[in-house]
Amino acid sequence: MSMVGWMSVINYATLPGKDGNPFKTVDYPVADPIAKQLNAFTQAQAHSNTVLQQQQLGRRRMHEADNIHSARSPALAHLAPVWQFATAEPFALPRRLGLVIDGLGLVSHSSQPARELSHPRRQLTQTPQTSTLTVLLLGFRSSTDSLSPAGLAELCEMHQGLTSSASGFDGKCLKDEHGTCSLPMTPLAIFYGPPGYNPEAFDVGVFDLSDFEACARAVQEGSANGGSCSTSSYAEVAAALGTFFALLPHWLQGSFDCSSEAGQLKNVTHVKLLAAKLRASSALSPFAGVLNFFFDKDFAEPQLESRHTRAVYSYGAPLPGYSTFLPDSSDPTLAAEAVAQKTAFKTWWYEEGMGGLVCSNGAGCSDTWQEVEPISLITVLFWQEFLIILLGDGLLAIVPVVLVFLIVWLHTGSLLIAVVTLTEQVLSFTSALFVTAGVLNIRWLAGQHPLAIYIVLAIGADDVFVFVDAWKQSFYAGPEVNASLEARMSWVYRRAGLAMLITSATTCASFVATALSSSAPDLTNFGIFTATVILIDYILVMTLLCATVVIWHNHFEMKPGLCCACCQTDGCDLLCNNPKPATTTERAQRIATGQGELIKKGRVVRFFEDVYPFAMIRRLPARAASVLCLLALVAPMIWGVTKLEPQTNSAQILPDSHPFQMFFDIYGEFPISNVDSTVTISIVWGLDEDDPLDTSGVSMLTDPDSPGQPRYNPNFDFDAAAQLKLEQACDLLMADENVVFETVDVDGVTTKNVQCWVYAFRDWRLANGRSFPATSGPTAAVLEWRASVSDSSWDEDLGYQVGAGGGVELVWTRIRVESKINERGRPSASELRLYYDAWEAVAADINANVTASLGTSVQIAAGAGSDNKWVYMIQQELYVRMALVGCGVGLGIAFSVLLLATQNLVVATACIATIACVLCTVIGAVVFRGWQLGSSEAICLMTLTGFSVDYVVHLAHSYMDSGSLAAVERAHDALRTMGVSVFWGMLTSVIAAAVLTMCLLQPLHKFGLFFLLTIIFSYLWSTLFLMPLLATIGPRPLTAAAKVQQAP
Repeated sequence: MSMVGWMSVINYATLPGKDGNPFKTVDYPVADPIAKQLNAFTQAQAHSNTVLQQQQLGRRRMHEADNIHSARSPALAHLAPVWQFATAEPFALPRRLGLVIDGLGLVSHSSQPARELSHPRRQLTQTPQTSTLTVLLLGFRSSTDSLSPAGLAELCEMHQGLTSSASGFDGKCLKDEHGTCSLPMTPLAIFYGPPGYNPEAFDVGVFDLSDFEACARAVQEGSANGGSCSTSSYAEVAAALGTFFALLPHWLQGSFDCSSEAGQLKNVTHVKLLAAKLRASSALSPFAGVLNFFFDKDFAEPQLESRHTRAVYSYGAPLPGYSTFLPDSSDPTLAAEAVAQKTAFKTWWYEEGMGGLVCSNGAGCSDTWQEVEPISLITVLFWQEFLIILLGDGLLAIVPVVLVFLIVWLHTGSLLIAVVTLTEQVLSFTSALFVTAGVLNIRWLAGQHPLAIYIVLAIGADDVFVFVDAWKQSFYAGPEVNASLEARMSWVYRRAGLAMLITSATTCASFVATALSSSAPDLTNFGIFTATVILIDYILVMTLLCATVVIWHNHFEMKPGLCCACCQTDGCDLLCNNPKPATTTERAQRIATGQGELIKKGRVVRFFEDVYPFAMIRRLPARAASVLCLLALVAPMIWGVTKLEPQTNSAQILPDSHPFQMFFDIYGEFPISNVDSTVTISIVWGLDEDDPLDTSGVSMLTDPDSPGQPRYNPNFDFDAAAQLKLEQACDLLMADENVVFETVDVDGVTTKNVQCWVYAFRDWRLANGRSFPATSGPTAAVLEWRASVSDSSWDEDLGYQVGAGGGVELVWTRIRVESKINERGRPSASELRLYYDAWEAVAADINANVTASLGTSVQIAAGAGSDNKWVYMIQQELYVRMALVGCGVGLGIAFSVLLLATQNLVVATACIATIACVLCTVIGAVVFRGWQLGSSEAICLMTLTGFSVDYVVHLAHSYMDSGSLAAVERAHDALRTMGVSVFWGMLTSVIAAAVLTMCLLQPLHKFGLFFLLTIIFSYLWSTLFLMPLLATIGPRPLTAAAKVQQAP
């Protein structure tokens, strides 16, 4: 079964068109209208690509710019996989690791486009050091102001250590076409400069003019002064902006010498005041992006303090002695040459002590820096450092498996049972794939699947303890039970089997509830798979473990342990020379006839039967105190539950204290700059307005790569009216405030970043003596234009299909614009909702007076799955509801199972109240730790009910199984029956979870911490709340035997 399941998953992953990776990430609500629009458009793009390939039309790129959206700066484009990895949802790690592996080091190894690097006919000799070998990114933080004179002095000292003072720097720096080392991106260029750079010449008082904003706009537009801008103000503002445009080239690419001897430091206060005024001006907002890279989001008047700043240094290849740097080459020689250059750079980096200078990739910081603390990341070293993290966490992740094995061996005293326990846990996981992949046709793995290993470790060990402890208790159950092995096993089977059936059914139902309450295929798959794992584990315990206990009973139970056999009297002789000692069943029979001495129970067993917690709750005042103390604990936790909110910051991959995470956190402290990549918004026409995606006959649960087929607007026609409407839409977008300006150049020229193919189509037709709009055969006119020009950038904005007559039809089109949303950021759902509403308003304006042939447009953000900002928004908004619904459904199912199992409303109600208190306590505890509801937390909450029912159900079932008359004695019987089993199950889970909390990867750490809290609180609530409660208000038995005992 295991092999069949694995083969089914592997075969699916290697089907034509699949990527070979069995892990898929579909962690968003696929049925949401926003998600359906995205999937419909993605599929429409893919279909159009296929048509272009088949018809050999145009030069359409084989990947979409939407999903691989490079940064504006070549240096930052080089970091795309690192940024994607750092901002990934935690359980998308399998996919993200693939990106990092493919990309480091990293995306583009040249200032040329990546597609040119891989061209088979490219020249095999490159200009030395003109391709990017690696990038050093520096983030700085200070307790007050990183750009104070003292802070700038330290930044200068570090700059010199990285450049002029570093031996061999000239042979490692990235060079321009003239062979000169390229200038780094650093705030020092704003504060230092030659005499010709004079920021004090700019009179910042001009910003105080009442009509400054109007005048600044008029000057930039080149319009005559007038309107709300007075003549005198116009002249004053024009002169000031002239001075500013003289400063701008130095900010962008000016050289400087920051040494004290050069005396190039300008008036720091004046420069910072100028920067604050520029950032506060709406009319000059296009230029604020230059400053935003260096001044954090809190920098403003009157404090003029920026606690954070940053810098970028680039290093080039081919290095001296090499002719090429082609790390992605399929030629082994060229690839080996690239590896050799990376190795040479690493050697130089370490020998020069650069890591200590800038705290590179977690290296120890120098004590030199008192004003600014550098946190850095150098891409060529990132992967090897991250591999160390993966290796360490991988080893930690194995430790719980080993510990569970050892604890089972310790408790049962049997190596055989410990081996079988581990075997049935592994088989439960692997055999579940047979059910999900072979039977249910879910032939892919979610990122959460590995968590099921730890779930079955805890539940499987708990079942083993219950079964083995029931076996040991049967020895003391009397002569009828021990009359034969069959009678004894029958007694154990009934007692342990029913207890495990109830807990397994409740836990399975909880995970099924997780699957049913989730609209994300990831969580549905995980819920079904984990429920199947638990079910198979129960079956294996009742079959494989049962048979193993019989073998152990017949051959090994009365033999000394393998480890310490020779430590006890006659131990070695008993182990080696006595092949068949008397079994425990035979000994019980002899004791019943007075021929043997009763074997005392162990101290640990007696402690949990009679001391904890029974000795604490024997008397009513003690029981009341125990119940009231826990109720007092739950009160603030309930308040904490009400404070649970969706995640408002980026999902963390590493802990706050880790240098990598600190680096990413620092980079999150800045507003969007002119070198940051922004989210592309597509205004799309041609999709069906009511239902853009046909999902009939498909399910992303069974085929995550097939979201459905796009539905097109049947009335879409690229006629003259549609062409004019598209031109009008482009005009509206060029004037819209939600569109970001293009990168500022040295001449101070700015324009809105609107990619409007209709402008290019119009200009081409007019330049070639044709009219616009095209009135005859508009689709043919578009195809003629595409075939006549060399620029292929517009191909991705036009969508085609093969019509009924075999010809090519234009079925959709779009206009691309750059928004003001930072592509690398993870704004909160509430922030994204504001952006979304703003772009919905833009689409509504465009759709005003829409033509029938063009139809209504929709706005779609770039990115696939939860990488798409709108999808991420709805994902976060749904997390709270999904988690709470999962908990609620789990509680309802648990109550039904408990009521059926106990057949007593009081006990079922007490149990469900206990479980609810466990839920509140755990959720409140993590909220007080500062957790918000992200992907990791949602997974934990959805599985919470399944974890918290076991101990409650075990003790409640044992209480109802007792034949004692008094409620307190029934509670005592329950503790005698299950007290030690529950303790060992708790101990096993706590140790396994505690190890996971030591992991650096936050998904494992959070799961371990959540697991740890759930187990501890569940144990405490079941022993110190449920048991005292049942000992006080619990029902008496209504069996015939009890009635006879009650008769006078």
